[in-house]
Amino acid sequence: MRCVICKGRGYCGRPFCPILQKINKKFKCNDLLENLPKVDMDFFGKNMSFFVGRWGYPNVKISPLITDIPKDVEHLFGYNLAEIIKIRINLLSPSIAANVNKKTTVIEKLQELAMSKERVDTEVEFYKKPKLSLNFVDNLPPIGPYGELKRITYDNPKIPKIVDKVADDYSFEGVLKIYEKFDEIYASRLFSAGVLGRKKKLVPTRWAITSVDDMIGKYLIKKVREYRILEEPLMFETSYLGNEFRIYFLPSTWAFELIETYNRCVWNPTNKPITVSDYEIKGRKTYAKNTGGAYYASRLAVLEKLDDMKRQAKVIVKRVVNEEYSVPLGVWVIREAVRDALRKRPKKLDNVEKVGTISSQKLLDDFIK
Repeated sequence: MRCVICKGRGYCGRPFCPILQKINKKFKCNDLLENLPKVDMDFFGKNMSFFVGRWGYPNVKISPLITDIPKDVEHLFGYNLAEIIKIRINLLSPSIAANVNKKTTVIEKLQELAMSKERVDTEVEFYKKPKLSLNFVDNLPPIGPYGELKRITYDNPKIPKIVDKVADDYSFEGVLKIYEKFDEIYASRLFSAGVLGRKKKLVPTRWAITSVDDMIGKYLIKKVREYRILEEPLMFETSYLGNEFRIYFLPSTWAFELIETYNRCVWNPTNKPITVSDYEIKGRKTYAKNTGGAYYASRLAVLEKLDDMKRQAKVIVKRVVNEEYSVPLGVWVIREAVRDALRKRPKKLDNVEKVGTISSQKLLDDFIK
């Protein structure tokens, strides 16, 4: 149970998660590593994303993420596990040490790269030849070889005008404007890079993703609460990468719960299923510690759908994680899978199989008190 809730966040007190160490060791011997980029002391490619670590906070490592493959590394839904890892391990991570509260000339350069919405031709030089250390964590997809950055040069980044306009807004306002113009991924990158907000500082990428999902979710909840209540119960479903989803929309005022059942999989090596959940009725005041970032990612997708429908409802997302999901790839898997389910034609709940003899309304009421 502790591992299912922790998911590598260090609740056990160990410096490194033994489950993630086993995964990393497995993939070091995998033929996927034949797809590693060829890199020596320097590398030329295109800047694709931006990463801020969390270990040692407020003293962290930051890095532009560079690749020479013509793939979108931030929008991966639809790819299989092997394809995703192949794409991600081709992301080179030239890193520097930084304090989240202090700016230097190099940090400002890397922030400028993070602000670009389009790929930027970038050349980097390292102090030592980069090495691979596949770090699988539950919130983030893996990254390829890393090394200490010695020098960086790049072409002019193409920064949307709106980024400069919202840069001095409060973080909440800036995130919403970028999300509405682009998406939550770009908003998370800018938030992590310390571009948004009046108190500008770097935010570890892992924290930024969940923070942005939460900020957007809170904004949408206010809108959804003003809509009419859903007329009839609906159920949506999908599956992706060993994750099965059933999403129930029930006629009532806004409420939400994520229930995750882990069968034998990366976080549950036993043969006994483990179930965890988090919920809200009027909104959460504390972090959803049982389901973590998955809670805010799935809630965002649900709220987007309700906003599109101009309805409010009680919603329960049931996620079942199976053995096929052999490595954690990030909470984007949950967000995009729920979006995928909600794009499909729903089933009327009266016409689908019930859980025992429980009525559709009582099904949710039992989960949300």
